[in-house]
Amino acid sequence: MPIKYSLSARLTNPSDKNSEKKVYPMAQYAELMDVTEFARHIQAHGSPFTRDVITGVLTAAVDCLREQLIAGKKVNFGEMGAFYVTLRSEGVDDADSFDPSVHVKNIYVHWERSKFFADLKGDPDIKWEYTLTHKAMAEAKKEAKKGATEAAGGGTGGNSGGGNSGWGDPGDITE
Repeated sequence: MPIKYSLSARLTNPSDKNSEKKVYPMAQYAELMDVTEFARHIQAHGSPFTRDVITGVLTAAVDCLREQLIAGKKVNFGEMGAFYVTLRSEGVDDADSFDPSVHVKNIYVHWERSKFFADLKGDPDIKWEYTLTHKAMAEAKKEAKKGATEAAGGGTGGNSGGGNSGWGDPGDITE
């Protein structure tokens, strides 16, 4: 399976509305895999455990990871990498006036990738495929459905042209 990407024109300096725009790639996922499907995938790779057992272990791992992060630990999963928390807060004038329940605005969980994930771009198995953004795909499907309804006599017009809808055409850059 290739890594799917779309292209987006964005300001080179987002805080300056007059800065030039450049085109950047954005990774797009092909589908959302849930934990049961992931467990089935693991099982298909020769695991001696059933899908239900694998799903249970993964679910317990998530619960335990959350528990350990809340307990202030950095959890290292070997080749997967490590997970830890960071804080976003307001600054205060002095340490005595800091109250975490008031001043901490968010707690973020970060993934520190291991060497195994550090250079995916250098992997010889990587393939690339241009695709539309999920929003553009939904709009194209909506238009196709609308066109099919009209062509079937449900609307006032028929199909007014040929060609493709731009799927796979890198010229369709989102903004």
